[in-house]
Amino acid sequence: MSFKKNIRKVLSKKAKQLKLIQFHTKQLSLKRYQRKRIIVCFNGVLPHGGLVDRLKGIVSYYEIAKCLDYDFYIQFDDPFSLDVFLESNVLDWKIKRKEVQYHPTKTKIIYTVNNFNINPLDSIKKSNAETFLIYANIDYLKILHPNEASAFLEEKWKTNFNELFKKSKLLESKLKGIEKDKYICFHTRFTTLMGDFVDTTSLILNNTEKDKLINQLQKEIQVITESSNHKCYAFSDSIHFLNTIKAKEDINLVKGNPFHMDNFKNDDNLEGHLKTVLDFFMISESEKVYFLKIGKMYHSSFSKYAAIIGGKPFEIITD
Repeated sequence: MSFKKNIRKVLSKKAKQLKLIQFHTKQLSLKRYQRKRIIVCFNGVLPHGGLVDRLKGIVSYYEIAKCLDYDFYIQFDDPFSLDVFLESNVLDWKIKRKEVQYHPTKTKIIYTVNNFNINPLDSIKKSNAETFLIYANIDYLKILHPNEASAFLEEKWKTNFNELFKKSKLLESKLKGIEKDKYICFHTRFTTLMGDFVDTTSLILNNTEKDKLINQLQKEIQVITESSNHKCYAFSDSIHFLNTIKAKEDINLVKGNPFHMDNFKNDDNLEGHLKTVLDFFMISESEKVYFLKIGKMYHSSFSKYAAIIGGKPFEIITD
């Protein structure tokens, strides 16, 4: 990384930390707590990432809370209230925004978004703070358990997720209304490549390139569907791709348009957010999950983590 880029990165991080301090100090409190506590925050002050990025941060710091025997809470009310779709299960993690108070010497704000180079457990253990306000989007289980194999880490991630969450009645009812038969599925991520999705990337393929890429994907999809006796569902961030492949192949879709959680403008409309959550759990309940990444397509962990919580086989297909 060049000197200028490094300086910009440092300044950007300091600006974000300052913004978080300004936000949280509006709720100053001298209240003390008998037990230390970790609160993972999703309040819209800064971008938090998509659904799975948020879940990565939650599960990672829940694991830290268990390691240290700290209380654990999730403050998630932007762009919707998490418990509309995912309710507390074994642990009651709910905390209201007004209850997330800031003590001038006993509260520590930790911002680890896109920071892969730290051990968050160490920084919390070394601190004298009583309350830790967390902003995170990374799966740190490998760093927390460096000597464990992938199978162990995936099982622990699944266990932590299930201790924290159970599907709401709304989510359960919506899932039951989609599919009763067994099915397989595949997932793709284009971001801006198809020209129909707003993201942090900007590259848009021309029509010839789009057609070529879709034809390549169609061949891979044909291999997938011919190898199974089950129905096949497609999941993607591109409505253009979904509609095109639906017209070409015997593929099933979940109703609705895909979007990214941090880019959604109509926050009061839960239908868009419901689509994201339905896609995630539909993938988790499929018999097998395929992630297709060809050419200039982008990586995604959305379907991988859905497969983890469903305990389903996961395969990546590349060119």
